[in-house]
Amino acid sequence: MSPPSPSHAYFASIPWTSSLLTPSTITAEPRSRTPKPSSEDSLIATTLLTPTTIPHCLIFYPRPSSSLSSSASNNISILFALGSSLNGHPAILHGGITAVLLDESMGMLLLHSAPSIPTFTKTLNVEYTAPIRTPGIVLVEVEVVERRGRGVRLQARVLQKEREGDEGGLVVCARGEGVFVKPREVKL
Repeated sequence: MSPPSPSHAYFASIPWTSSLLTPSTITAEPRSRTPKPSSEDSLIATTLLTPTTIPHCLIFYPRPSSSLSSSASNNISILFALGSSLNGHPAILHGGITAVLLDESMGMLLLHSAPSIPTFTKTLNVEYTAPIRTPGIVLVEVEVVERRGRGVRLQARVLQKEREGDEGGLVVCARGEGVFVKPREVKL
């Protein structure tokens, strides 16, 4: 068995995120965090992969039971460690980065469920409900709502601990709904 990735080790060292990474969950490093010669994913794999932007990111989802083998294809959760170089206001994440996290998380779900089929964002609607503190950790939960033809409609929400440490619950800071499409030659 290989040692856990640096991101897995990081989130396993924090009590509230560690409680999410149980033996009944599967974890994965997002493919979009690996630099590619084509420059694909360069925003996430290079620009936002620094100690002061998003140094750690980890996908996790429930281990499927034998009777429910498709749980990973319809929903996943992603942990992001956010640095202070992403601020729009003092110690508050820029709203554009929040939109990037929602868009990227939806894309991660689609890439995770069908790795060989590319998708493109058609629409992304974001509702901001609370400021996201930085530095800090957010949990993004994503689910497929509908698959129709070449399109997939997804919903996601960004959550953060109400207070630092073990006190307080999770607060919904943003919600997003997106439609992603596959190229015309690919059917769902």
